[in-house]
Amino acid sequence: MGKWLDPIVLLRAGVRILLGAGMVSSVIFSPGLVAQEDTVKIKAVPVKVTAYNPVRSQTDSSPLITASNKRVRHGMVALSRDLEREFGFMFGDTIYLDGIGSFVFEDRMHRRKRRHVDILMFNPIEARKFGVKSSYLFILEESITGGKSKESLR
Repeated sequence: MGKWLDPIVLLRAGVRILLGAGMVSSVIFSPGLVAQEDTVKIKAVPVKVTAYNPVRSQTDSSPLITASNKRVRHGMVALSRDLEREFGFMFGDTIYLDGIGSFVFEDRMHRRKRRHVDILMFNPIEARKFGVKSSYLFILEESITGGKSKESLR
């Protein structure tokens, strides 16, 4: 199973990125990648992205506490259980959504949701304005030439 790595962090660390399955992203392709010292293969998983507010009507009876037992804060997301299970995400992992940004996985969605990421927003107007978007969740498939681990890139 793959592990997630932020493409921007990889680029800063001197890692060449190959995007699998013919997916193209402006985040991945930037000048100066051809002479890098390490190469990784990234899987781009298509996901539906929405926003939610920490209120009982959109969560459970304790809207200010996440599934990871942490208090809600800016930058958190809830993942659908299929993504969590398939890619081995753990609470506290940072995820990267193409064109949207980096977030910390601290909450879990209802079982009926599939390939879905829900971004926590405190402002209901901003959450509604965000709407429903399609994006890609980047997953590290393999390091082709070895080298850097997730921990060494922090």
